[in-house]
Amino acid sequence: MKTLIDQINRYCALFGAYLFFAIGLIIAYEVCARYLFNMPTIWVEEIARVLQLWGCYLSMGWILKNRKMIRITILIERLAPSAAKIAELFSITIIAVFSVITIYYASIITLESIAIDRHTSSMLGLPEWLFDASIVLGFLLLLLQCIAEFMKICQGQAINFNAEHDI
Repeated sequence: MKTLIDQINRYCALFGAYLFFAIGLIIAYEVCARYLFNMPTIWVEEIARVLQLWGCYLSMGWILKNRKMIRITILIERLAPSAAKIAELFSITIIAVFSVITIYYASIITLESIAIDRHTSSMLGLPEWLFDASIVLGFLLLLLQCIAEFMKICQGQAINFNAEHDI
């Protein structure tokens, strides 16, 4: 189960990386359209925002797995291995609780956006649930990775905070 969650988060992060590449392409297109041809678009800014949200949120589980979030390790490096394990379990538990709360409220907002057919106020008028659903899915992936990491630590797998990992 842990490796399945790890793989799902790996592929979601890889997809998120491709979304950021797509953002670069469409912004380059916008720059060319605006400054070379004097024909700006109405869709690039909002599509780039949607892609950025999805790219960020889809990557959260992978970021946790590879310990790439901002961390202050001065204390944990000085703890005994058993105390460091407890601190890491506590940290993952806090992240998991926050994820559950976020999933709950973001789900309510997403369902409300669908129910009342809420759209953005831009010329493109995208449905708001496109933005809201990224939060739900991203934090669900993060929660699943928290569970996998919790299980790994409880089973005694060492966590290397300085390791370099590739997608």
